[in-house]
Amino acid sequence: MQKIKTTMSKMIHTQELALNSDDYCPKCKGKKSMIINILGNMKKVPVLCKCEKEEYERQRILDENKEKLYKLQRLREHSLMDENFKNCTFENWKSDKENEKMYKMGEKYCNRWQEMKKKNMGFTFWGPPGTGKSYLSFCIANRLLQSYVPVIAISTIGIINRIYDSYKRYGQSGEVAIIHSLKNASLLILDDLGAEYTSKLGKEKQIIYSILDARYRDKKPVIITTNLNLKQLKEKLRGNDCVDRTYDRLIELAPPVEIKGTSKRVAVGKEKTQILKSLL
Repeated sequence: MQKIKTTMSKMIHTQELALNSDDYCPKCKGKKSMIINILGNMKKVPVLCKCEKEEYERQRILDENKEKLYKLQRLREHSLMDENFKNCTFENWKSDKENEKMYKMGEKYCNRWQEMKKKNMGFTFWGPPGTGKSYLSFCIANRLLQSYVPVIAISTIGIINRIYDSYKRYGQSGEVAIIHSLKNASLLILDDLGAEYTSKLGKEKQIIYSILDARYRDKKPVIITTNLNLKQLKEKLRGNDCVDRTYDRLIELAPPVEIKGTSKRVAVGKEKTQILKSLL
């Protein structure tokens, strides 16, 4: 009789543990509970359904990116990310026949960011001054920053000066620390490559190669802008041993995209000249 009572008690307990409609997510239909055996006792325990797992992962990545943005703060002080930078957005884009393709390419890049990041896909925007290369790259940066993607935009001259300044306090380890800190940036924008001067130290080419090589090895994209054509850029980056290792690394990491068109700066200058004439 006792055995029958025990069996019936187990059956009732098992029925009480059976999953019901409340144990399934109304959105993804996945289980929010499961029954497991803990030391011979059957227990119903909560679990994450598919949509809860996705939300947890989204929040984890968001928190991770916020931490990376915080770690990039010191570099931001020496970057191009000022008030003018903040105004470079796709919403403020003044579209015309010359820049329509640039606009579409930039938006598609942002919309497909996860794919671009996975493929370590960047660009080298090259062409005459004033054609919108920097503006396009900054629009991409601001769009990604809205989603808390860690981005740093800095001029080549700016990062080299920052590294040279670090030599005074930290020696060679300063360069290593700054390049290492760039790892926190999911996207690095290196503006006006080729405009850097050659100092007495003569380490500019080595620094540029170190930055590009680090991005390549970390599988993190870089967007580069330059006013030089590809032949000029290749000659500018060529090492003292006449090897094009820096240029080759750049082309592999950030395929070149020519940005054509008339200089917006010249157009603005002409407009202001007309205003000036009307005042005289």
